[in-house]
Amino acid sequence: MKLYHQIPELKSTAIALGCFDGIHLGHRAVIEKLNLPEYEKLEKAVFSFADAPSFKKGAESIASFDDKCEILSSLGVSKLILPSFDSVRDYSPESFFSDILIKRLDARLLVCGENYRFGRCAAGDSGLLRQLCEEKGIDCIVVPSVKYGGEMISSSRIRDALSNGDVESASAMLGRQFSYRFEVVHGRQLGRQLGTPTINQYFPEDFLIPAYGVYASITEVGGKRYPSVTNIGIKPTVQTNIPLSETWIIGLNDDLYGQFVRVSLVRYMRNERKFSSIDELKQAIHKDREKSISLTADYLK
Repeated sequence: MKLYHQIPELKSTAIALGCFDGIHLGHRAVIEKLNLPEYEKLEKAVFSFADAPSFKKGAESIASFDDKCEILSSLGVSKLILPSFDSVRDYSPESFFSDILIKRLDARLLVCGENYRFGRCAAGDSGLLRQLCEEKGIDCIVVPSVKYGGEMISSSRIRDALSNGDVESASAMLGRQFSYRFEVVHGRQLGRQLGTPTINQYFPEDFLIPAYGVYASITEVGGKRYPSVTNIGIKPTVQTNIPLSETWIIGLNDDLYGQFVRVSLVRYMRNERKFSSIDELKQAIHKDREKSISLTADYLK
């Protein structure tokens, strides 16, 4: 997939329009319309922004950029167009449509969600986009919102679910297990001393940190998936101040320092809490191990 940070000149494109910040089921429903048989010969593109106002503070990422690119590629997208928001913010809806989507990108199909807005002050909506397409003879598909639990799926709902430890709902709305893939860094090696060697991973500043606590998880190393126990937080028993992900990979004790390892959260098991002794902590960790093996069994079949 080719990435553009400036608006290129393309030919015969089918373009999905939107933020696509988490690429959840609602986003996928839009993108998948690019692959309808009648548009097979068109170049599949996604047009979004890396710095739209909706991505600012309070809207932390729920998928890394690399993961988003990987998902988009798996959905058949060959062009990802991510200009700066400022470069187009002053275009009226009509000029954005005619000057960018038609003249520069040569759109033959435009797809968006029913809540899509575009143009200066977000003055354009999906209805106007459909009207402009009809006038120009361009195909337009407006995709209805996808619902979960009777309500529209949105990235903000997924963030709220993760912030409350509800990874099952978050994963259901994403259409995939919520996961992250970050570098393994050195820790204090207390887990190794306890007979439960762990990997430590720090969250980037712009990435949403799920609710502090202990999770049943699955960790992928070298193409193989293992049951694991992940603690997210500040480890109050041993007093660390920076939130991190610490994972005990059950059945693996390899040196993974410097590698980028994927951890998928399956179920929130208990609160992060301070134990009265290291022995009490060790007992709790081994209980977590048995529970995680049980909770992840169906996912590892």
